[in-house]
Amino acid sequence: MKLGKGRILLRWALAVLYAAAGYLGGGLLYARYVRSTGDDGVLALYLFNALQQGMIFALPALLILSARPERWQAFRGDLRPVGFPTASLSLLLAVSGTVVASAIAALWSQLIGYAGESPALPDPRGAVEWPLSLAAVAAVPALCEELLFRGLIQSALCRRWPRAGVWIAAAVFAALHLEIGALPALLLIGLVLGKVYRRYGYWGSALVHALYNGVVLVLSAREVRIDLLVLALCTVGCIFSLRGLLKEEETSEADGPGV
Repeated sequence: MKLGKGRILLRWALAVLYAAAGYLGGGLLYARYVRSTGDDGVLALYLFNALQQGMIFALPALLILSARPERWQAFRGDLRPVGFPTASLSLLLAVSGTVVASAIAALWSQLIGYAGESPALPDPRGAVEWPLSLAAVAAVPALCEELLFRGLIQSALCRRWPRAGVWIAAAVFAALHLEIGALPALLLIGLVLGKVYRRYGYWGSALVHALYNGVVLVLSAREVRIDLLVLALCTVGCIFSLRGLLKEEETSEADGPGV
């Protein structure tokens, strides 16, 4: 028993160290790289961001999950494949949801008088930068963040509070993004990802998250303007795709105690 507790404490300590090293050292490492090479382009920034995501989110989550065999087995049970209908609805949700979330963030910023703006994402150019940027900005952060926020935090909370756990994990997800002007939008995104995780598992929520990140990158790089007609159509698309993805969620919650 003492060896088991020692192993758990060691992995928790390593998780904290990895997260701290990623948070504190990532920026310094990137700045040193730029000074030594003179390369401050899009790819360097995005690749360092992907490395930082792994250090802050993925490695700590994997260490903590693997510290207890029962929790690791539960997470492995959430690695369910995603079918084509789910992927199609996820794409529709990502496109329409990005527009709706942007509108919510803009309205919230006006209500609270928040003058700050989220920094614009650097614009990838060419056939090389775009796929690498999408991998580093969309796929890697989604995989890493879903490991921590849904695979670890939400799953742990839902074992005790099946319904409230999704809300608490979404609130943590929103708060740790440190974007006051987008707080309600991030909370909504966290709730949707939490519901998708409960319904489809890790790969389902990671897919929706990655597609959302990718749409944000594309819209930001292309400086797409949203009018009321587009917002209305996207609201309809968002509702339709959400109903399609989560149509059995209420039934599955009623049949058992939850995750």
